[in-house]
Amino acid sequence: MRTLLTGVTALAVAASLAAPSQAAPLPLPSKYGTAKSFQLVGRTTLGNRGMNSPIAVAGSCVYVGDRGERAGVAIVDVRNPSRPRQVGTIPAKSGSTQRELRADAGLGLLVVMTYSLDGIGSTTGNYLHLYDIRNCAKPVLLSTVDFGPRSPHEFFLWKDPKKPGRALVYLAFTIYSPDLVVYDITDPKAPSLAATFDTVADSARPLNAVDSSGGYLHSLSVSDDGTRAYLGTWDYGFYVADTSTLAMGSPGVVVPLGVPATYLGNVHGGVKVPGKPYAVLVQEGYADVYTPGVASSGCPFGWLRMADLSIENAPRLVPGAEFKLQENDCQRSRELNGTFTSHNQTVFPSVALVPWYGGGLRAVDIAEPSKPSEAGAFVPKPTFEPDFRDARLFYRTAERWTGAMWSYPVVQNGLIYVVDIDLGLFILRYTGKGANEIGQAPFVEGNSAPSRYSKKDPVIRRPAAQFASWRGPATYVRDRLADTPLPKGLAKYGFFCAT
Repeated sequence: MRTLLTGVTALAVAASLAAPSQAAPLPLPSKYGTAKSFQLVGRTTLGNRGMNSPIAVAGSCVYVGDRGERAGVAIVDVRNPSRPRQVGTIPAKSGSTQRELRADAGLGLLVVMTYSLDGIGSTTGNYLHLYDIRNCAKPVLLSTVDFGPRSPHEFFLWKDPKKPGRALVYLAFTIYSPDLVVYDITDPKAPSLAATFDTVADSARPLNAVDSSGGYLHSLSVSDDGTRAYLGTWDYGFYVADTSTLAMGSPGVVVPLGVPATYLGNVHGGVKVPGKPYAVLVQEGYADVYTPGVASSGCPFGWLRMADLSIENAPRLVPGAEFKLQENDCQRSRELNGTFTSHNQTVFPSVALVPWYGGGLRAVDIAEPSKPSEAGAFVPKPTFEPDFRDARLFYRTAERWTGAMWSYPVVQNGLIYVVDIDLGLFILRYTGKGANEIGQAPFVEGNSAPSRYSKKDPVIRRPAAQFASWRGPATYVRDRLADTPLPKGLAKYGFFCAT
C-alpha cells in the first residue's frame, strides 16, 4: 500500500509539473462603485474641498493635508469611525503645500513637511513643522526647520525601539544634493541635523557637503530596527543601505551595500515585506494634459514589482513578479481620461495595500512573491466633482475621471484609513485574503516604523519628563544647507518641480 500511494503521489506531482501554470485572473477594471473584499466603514468629503494630500493618524484624530495653499491640514475626529467629522484646521500658508504628514500618538507628535508652490529657488515654503498633539484635536507648533530654496519631497519617520522618545526623520530632497537628509527630532523643540547622503556620490557625505549633483532619491523606507534603509531613486534604481550608525545614535552615515536593482522606468519607492527577504516596489506616471498631436508621457502607467533581497548587496527583480491594472492599456485610460498609476504602498506579510490613483485602493496578494495577484479592490463612486483639480492627471480638460487615491494607507486597530485627492477621507475594512493580518494590526503605515502588526508589539512612548520640556514658544531652526546653490541641469526635473 505504501508503495502504491508513493507511486500515485509521484504521478500526481509529475502531472502537475507537466501541466501549464494557470494565469492569475486579471485585476478588476476601474469602475465607480467597485468594492471587492472591502467594506466602507465611514467617509468624509472634507467639505468637497478636493486637492487633498496625505494623511496621518494618531489615536482619535486623522490629519489630511492640502496639495494647494487654500485649505490647510484638516483635523478629523474618528472616535466614531462610521461618522468621521472635521473638528479643526491647521491653517495653510501662502505659497506652500503640506505634502507629507506623519503622526505618532505615543510620541505625541505630528510631523508636517511642506514645500513651495512658488517655483524652484523660492526661499520660502520649504519647511518641516513639528506639533505637540497630546491633545490631538488641538495641535501646538513646537518648532520649524527652514530648508530655504531646497524643496523636500517625501519623508520617513523612524522611532527608536530601544530608546523611547528618540526619533529620526529621513527626508528625500530628490533634485538637490545631498538628496537624503536625516534630522533627529528627539527634542521636538530643537531638531538637529544627524546625517546627509548623496546617492550619486554613492558614499556618506559630510554634514556640510553640497558639491555633487542630486541623485534623485524619491522615497525611502527604514527597517524596524533602523539598521537598513530601502532607497527608491527615480533614475538609478532600488538600493539597500546600511544605517546602523544612525540606529545606534552615533555620528550617522549611510552606506550603500552594493549595486541597485534597476528596470526601465522610475523606482518611486520600496517597502520591505515584514519577515521575508522581499520588497514591494512601485512606479509612478501621470497622464498629463492632452495636447493635440503630442503623445502622453504617462502611459503605460506605473505598476507593482517584487524585489528579492536575499542577497542584500545585490537586490534583484523577481522574474515576472509584476502586477498592473487593465488601465495600463493606454487606449482604455484615454477613454476614461484619468491617471491609473501605483503610488505609496503599505505592506503586510501576505498582502500589500496600494493606492492606484484612478484605480482606487488595491489589495495585492503577495503570499507567493513570484505571483502577485489581486485580492481586493475599492474604487469609490463620486458624489461630486471638486472645483480644484490637478491638471496633470488628465489627457484632456473635459469629462475627467473623478477620484485619485495616492497616500500611504494607515491601518489603525484593524481599520484602513486612506485619502482620495478628489473625494476626501475613507475608512475601510478589508475582508479578503490576508484579512487576519490587517484586522489584528494596532498600527501599520508604509512610511513610518516600527509598525505594530499585533497587540503583542510594544507601544513606543515618549517619557513623561521629555513632555514637560515642550512648554514655551515655538522655535525656528535654519537648516545649515538652506542657502546652498541649486544643482546644475535642474530643468530636466521639471516634472517634480511642479508637484
